[in-house]
Amino acid sequence: MENQIPQNSIKSKLLFVLIVLVLVLPAIQREFRLINEKPLTGAFVEKSKPSFDSLTYQKWYDGTFQSTYNDLIEADIGFRKTLVRISNQLQYKLLRKANAEGVVVGKKAELYEEDYIRAVKGDFFVGEKAWVDKAVMLKKVQDTLESLGKTIVVVFEPGKGSVYPDRYPIGYNKTAKNPSNYKIFSKALDSLNVNKLDLNEFFIQQREQVPYRLFPRIGTHWSYYGAALAADTTLNYLHTLTGFNIPQIKITNLEEKEKPRHPDDDIWLAMNLLYPPPSDELIYPTIIHEPSEKSSARILIIGDSFYFNWQSEKIMANAFSDGSFWYYNKHNWNFSGVETGLVKDMDFREQIMKHDIFLIMITERFHHNFAWNFDEQLFELFYPGERDKLEYFANQIRISNLEFMRLVKDAKTRNISLEERLIKEAKYLMFEDYTRSPEKYTRKQDYILMLSMSIESTPEWYEKVKEKAAQNQISVEEMIRLDAEWIYNQKFGGIQ
Repeated sequence: MENQIPQNSIKSKLLFVLIVLVLVLPAIQREFRLINEKPLTGAFVEKSKPSFDSLTYQKWYDGTFQSTYNDLIEADIGFRKTLVRISNQLQYKLLRKANAEGVVVGKKAELYEEDYIRAVKGDFFVGEKAWVDKAVMLKKVQDTLESLGKTIVVVFEPGKGSVYPDRYPIGYNKTAKNPSNYKIFSKALDSLNVNKLDLNEFFIQQREQVPYRLFPRIGTHWSYYGAALAADTTLNYLHTLTGFNIPQIKITNLEEKEKPRHPDDDIWLAMNLLYPPPSDELIYPTIIHEPSEKSSARILIIGDSFYFNWQSEKIMANAFSDGSFWYYNKHNWNFSGVETGLVKDMDFREQIMKHDIFLIMITERFHHNFAWNFDEQLFELFYPGERDKLEYFANQIRISNLEFMRLVKDAKTRNISLEERLIKEAKYLMFEDYTRSPEKYTRKQDYILMLSMSIESTPEWYEKVKEKAAQNQISVEEMIRLDAEWIYNQKFGGIQ
C-alpha cells in the first residue's frame, strides 16, 4: 500500500491547520466582527482602538507610545470577551479566584465583596468620638423634627459580612483589631434614644430561624425573600413609631425559579464567567399590601443600592401617598422608579418641609459614609453655624469614598490609627480654609485650633514653645494650647 498516507502526517497537517486558525481567527474577528460576543459586565474601562494619531517623537523615545499601543492591541483582539471569560472560569474553578474588583470567594463558594468583611473587622473604624458627635447631632435634629410633626429613623441595612461570617475565606477570621463603626454608632444612638431600626441584627437572628437564603450565595444585596422580610419589619416599625395608618405587606406565595433574578446574581455577573449563574435555591415571594389604601404620609428615603429591590417591588410606592428616594443623597428617584434629577438642584428646605418621614438607610460597607452629608445638611438647616468645623472637614473626607480609602491605606503604611490620620487630614483642610477665609473663624475653639496649627507649622515659633514646655515641665501640646489661648485672650479679651 505505497499510496497510503501515514497517520502521523495527517495529524501533523491537522495540527498545523489548527494552529493557523488559532492565530488567524482572532485577527479576522477583530477586523470583521463576524460573531457577536456577549458583552462583559461589571465596572471596567472600554479602551479605544489602536491608532497612530497620538504618536510623537517624545512618546516614541521614552517608550510610552509602544506600551500604550500594545495595551490597546491586546484590548482590541478578536474574541477577547470570550477569552476573558475562559481565563476567569479557569481561575475560579482551579484557584477559587474571582476576577472582579474587590470580590473574594469564601467557604462553600460564598461570594463576598471584600469591603463588607473589612467593615465588620473594623478596617474602616473612624473612632468613637465621630459617632458620639453624630448621635448628639441626630438627637437634636430628631427633637426638632418631632416638634414639626415629622419623624427621622436610622435604618441599619443588613450586610453579608455580618450575616454569614462563618463562610469567610480562609485567613479572614482573625480577631479584629478595632470595633466596627456599626457597633459603636448603634450603641451611641441607643444611649440618646435616637430612632433606630437594626435590620442587620434582625437578619443575624433570622438566619437561624428561616429556611430560605437571606442573601444569595452569588450576590451582595439581600435576596428578594430577605428584602420582603425587611420591608415587613420596616413598615410595622414605622406604623408603631409614627401612628400613621401604614398598610402592611403580606407574602402570599413563595416560588422557586431556575434562574436567579437580578440583582441576586450581581457578583456572579461581574466575574464574567463562561457558565450561567446557578439557581442557588432562591425563593421569590409575591407581595400584597393590606389594606390597599395608601398612607397619607409622605416619605423620603436617603440610601444606597439595597433600596432598589424595594423600588422594583413598589414596597414604599404602595404604602405611601408620595415620596422620593435620594440615592447616595445625590440622585433623586420618584415612586415611579424614574430618576428625575440631582438632589443639589432641589430646594432642600422645601423638600424637608413637604415630607413627614425620613429614613436614612445604609449598609455596613458604607457606615463611614453615613447619610452622605444629609444629616449635616439637616443640622445646618435647623442650627446654622453651630457645626464643629473640624468635624465638618472630617465628615467631608469620610463621605468622599476615594479620598477615604486613600487615607485608610496611608494610615496602614504609617502604622497609625485611621482616626488619627483622618484628624490630621481634617486639620490640614481646615487650616487651608482658614488661610483663604479667616473671617469665618470667629469662635474661640476654632480660632485657638488655627493658632495652634500656625505654631506647629512655624519652625522658629515651635522651637520656642518646646523650650517653654521643657521649662514648665508640661507636654509640648499643652504648651501650644496655652500659648494659643493667651494670644486669643490678648486679642479678643477672652470673649467666646
